[in-house]
Amino acid sequence: MTIQEAYSKLEESFEKFQGQEDWKKYLDFSARFHDYSLNNTALIYTQKPNARFVRGYRSWQELGRQVKKGEKAIKIFAPLIKKEENAKGKKETNLKGFRIISVFDLSQTDGDDSQLPTMIKGLDSDMDYSTILDQILEKIDVPVDFKDMSYEKHGFYAIKEKAITINSRNSPVHTLKTLFHELAHHYHLESLKGRRDKFTYEQEEFVAESSAYLACATLGIDTGDYSIPYIKHWLDDFKAFQEMRRDIEKTVKQITSLLPTDITPLNKDFERKGEKC
Repeated sequence: MTIQEAYSKLEESFEKFQGQEDWKKYLDFSARFHDYSLNNTALIYTQKPNARFVRGYRSWQELGRQVKKGEKAIKIFAPLIKKEENAKGKKETNLKGFRIISVFDLSQTDGDDSQLPTMIKGLDSDMDYSTILDQILEKIDVPVDFKDMSYEKHGFYAIKEKAITINSRNSPVHTLKTLFHELAHHYHLESLKGRRDKFTYEQEEFVAESSAYLACATLGIDTGDYSIPYIKHWLDDFKAFQEMRRDIEKTVKQITSLLPTDITPLNKDFERKGEKC
């Protein structure tokens, strides 16, 4: 597969996400690969929708596994990085473009299961979401206030004050989901700077709820019954996602970086260093 062919496949894959159910399937898939770029996630999804954990041929061998004979490789982007000397005479790393590399899913290999990395640690029905919430609140520099509000109000982000308010009546899981949504507003709006006028209110809600859904899915929390109709309500034109996917990707990364390391997925884009493609 050439670079151009990969980009064509990428555009074709995003054109498929027109319906509510298709969008949910894609977000669920993306949650498994939250450390990958959304472009690479889309490429993996297009080529192998049931993929769970991907690595290169040699990386699988290092884990005591062998790619099965005749298995077709999954093609993804990898950055071309070059160390160069800048004007001050110091070495710096620069992105020069992208190349296509081959990876294989766990299901395409045979071998020793004992060396397999844990996909996601600690995902069970007894997970202490209150403790996770407390740990996140200790890390963020955004003021969070809890107030008694009517049940239909979950919380909000005050743009001018740069502060979050959450309904104290929410359950721990609901509180965590609401916090992710409001944090998404904060991180995204802060990143926009001069681009803020290019985003409508509807698009901002699309980014925030998509980011919250992915962050929750990382913890094994399925908010699809609420999130997907909500996302669909704010944005009927799913093609606009092509313009916002990098914003969603960056926002999700900021949120999931707050999660305790012992419950963070280990499915990392091992080939990727430097800029995401």
